Amino acid sequence: MPDQVNAQVVDAINVTNTTVLGSAPTQSYGAALQSFALATSQMMLNAVTVRSYSAQITNAAVVQTCAKILSAGAVAMEQSAAEESAPPKTAA
Repeated sequence: MPDQVNAQVVDAINVTNTTVLGSAPTQSYGAALQSFALATSQMMLNAVTVRSYSAQITNAAVVQTCAKILSAGAVAMEQSAAEESAPPKTAA
């Protein structure tokens, strides 16, 4: 077994190591930026979802309030109609 290693093999390994070590900071920075972008987009999605849900809750509250007002008005009209159709009370 020869003790000598081909110079081209050594050079190829050195170039590969240098490339890996040189690109590591940019790859890690890119991964950090990608994580930040994902977190920001998730935050925006949550904000839009909360706004949508709050609009639905507001609409439901308005509908319920209108229904109560209309039902109270209907009851008042029924009472008014019943009072008008009842014979007048005489004092005893």
